[in-house]
Amino acid sequence: MNVRIAAVSVASAALVAVGATSAVAAPAPASITLKANHTTVKLGDVVTFTGKSTGLKEGSKVTLQVKSGATWKSLPVTAKVNHSAYKLTDKFQKKGVQVLRVKDGAAVSKAVSVTVR
Repeated sequence: MNVRIAAVSVASAALVAVGATSAVAAPAPASITLKANHTTVKLGDVVTFTGKSTGLKEGSKVTLQVKSGATWKSLPVTAKVNHSAYKLTDKFQKKGVQVLRVKDGAAVSKAVSVTVR
């Protein structure tokens, strides 16, 4: 009887250890950062956006988005992730404060603001 209890205890401990290892090995969610080289520009000036990513596949495409009211609209500005980083540029044709972010699938950066004068 003690042998059965010992065998069940060992088997249970092994299952718990495997379950804990699987939970730890789960990949972290993808994330993206965003920085603008200028936060205030003149109408028609080019702004360069750079950032780093974690959890995105090499060659993934990030898309620049602008906030319009309560929604985000994708701009025709994209870049591929290369060595966990990306770089893209945009020229602003509208005056005012532009709130921007980059997105790839479910991964979204924090927003940055660029004032266009």
